[in-house]
Amino acid sequence: MTGPEHYREGEQRMLASDYQWQEAQEPGDGYAIGAIHEALTATAHFLAALTAAVATSQHPDSIAWQQAINPPEQT
Repeated sequence: MTGPEHYREGEQRMLASDYQWQEAQEPGDGYAIGAIHEALTATAHFLAALTAAVATSQHPDSIAWQQAINPPEQT
């Protein structure tokens, strides 16, 4: 995934977390656990997007960073 793709995925995961949290009836039910899982997954995607943004701005000519943050498409 590229940085922007990670960011979009993070946004989607946060929306899913919000929905599940609103559906939760009590702290330990499946919706609450799902909401926490989605929020943690979103955080990981946002961190990856932030890393890609910093790498792009701080090291624009780095081939290694470009390969890491823009992996080739797999078929």
